[in-house]
Amino acid sequence: MIRASKMSAAALSAAMFMVGGANAAGFPEKDIIFVIPYGPGGGFDTYVRKFAPEIQKYLPNKVNVVPKNIGGGGGRKALSQVWRAKPDGYTIAIYNMPGMALDKILGKKAAFDISKFSWISKIGHSPYTLAVGTKGKYQTFKDLQSVKGLKYAVTSPSSTSWVAGKIMAKATGLDITFLPGYKGSSAISLSLIRGDTQLSLFADNSYAKYAKGGDVKAVLSFEDKSPYPGVPTVGDIGHGELEALATERMVGGPPGMPKEIVAILEAAILKAGASKEIQDWAKQTDQDIKPLDTAATNARVSKIFNFYAKYKDVLSAKK
Repeated sequence: MIRASKMSAAALSAAMFMVGGANAAGFPEKDIIFVIPYGPGGGFDTYVRKFAPEIQKYLPNKVNVVPKNIGGGGGRKALSQVWRAKPDGYTIAIYNMPGMALDKILGKKAAFDISKFSWISKIGHSPYTLAVGTKGKYQTFKDLQSVKGLKYAVTSPSSTSWVAGKIMAKATGLDITFLPGYKGSSAISLSLIRGDTQLSLFADNSYAKYAKGGDVKAVLSFEDKSPYPGVPTVGDIGHGELEALATERMVGGPPGMPKEIVAILEAAILKAGASKEIQDWAKQTDQDIKPLDTAATNARVSKIFNFYAKYKDVLSAKK
């Protein structure tokens, strides 16, 4: 018998491949749980519930992809459970990046290591729009630049809006006080309408929903070309680097998922993203649906860590 400690690297690699291949041979054989790290009704919930029925159409076997909301701790509760799940492909999740990478970037202790999840795909990319209430005192970005102690509505210090807002404030010189605790974009929009806060960043598709109702208006676009007449871009104000700020929706599973199972899920997600159902929904709701393959997703995660690590001091500040 060959002792494990004496096994050659080639033999060990071959053994692992055989185990992975065996695990993937009949995959999937039961329903797949697609974890949403927030409560019902938000953007991440909507994405999963749109993608889940399409993903299951393109799996090699007929099983269900079942959305499951696990709220709490800004997503930490859900990801802690995914972290401990078996890496067999039957538990996957949607990840809010870079918000969920913040603890790692800042060196904070967590029940999981965000960098070690098994990344499968990126299914959504939402650039930011800086918005104010249509009846508020400040109606342009120039107006905001002259005010001290602007109140910025945000869900939590682990949200991408908080991360992006901190970096934006540092780069542009806006004097902002961050007020966490709002339960989603609808509550944030209401705070702007009431005048409880003066500004906040919205993912572009969320902004479009509230702008149609006349509740909020854009004052700064984070895209290379502004989709809003008369509204400047971050490039126009001399901060084109801020185009990197966006909400990115990644899909992944527990650490150590076999490559063969990741490949099956990757293929199903890519086909789902290209489906008529998803593309029609994307056009109707102004979503940016351009799924990335596994290799590109891993590369994108690395870029996120590298970009935001440069702003570690800014993100560590308490204000």
